[in-house]
Amino acid sequence: MEKKPHFKATLMYLTTEDGGIVTPVSSGFRIVIRFPYGNQECMANQTFLDQELVFPGDTVVADLIFLNADEMSEKIYEGMDFELLINSNIIGSGLVTEKYPTEDKTD
Repeated sequence: MEKKPHFKATLMYLTTEDGGIVTPVSSGFRIVIRFPYGNQECMANQTFLDQELVFPGDTVVADLIFLNADEMSEKIYEGMDFELLINSNIIGSGLVTEKYPTEDKTD
């Protein structure tokens, strides 16, 4: 069963000179997200909606799926900002633009 995205966000990647990614990344790229409450971090998979490749300095719209913290979907809200990280280095930021409904877990 394929997981459905938890939310849609606008992602702003830093330029290489500002500490961002060095090479382009493709849809399906896994990233660590740090939310402002308690500096809680979780891993997410990104699916870029308007393009397949993202270059340093690009701003894109993406659907994101939490990989190890489904409970995080209950804490996010539209308009919430967050940081994008790789190896504890901030490589960009994001803004939740749409929260998708959670799946009904009853059978």
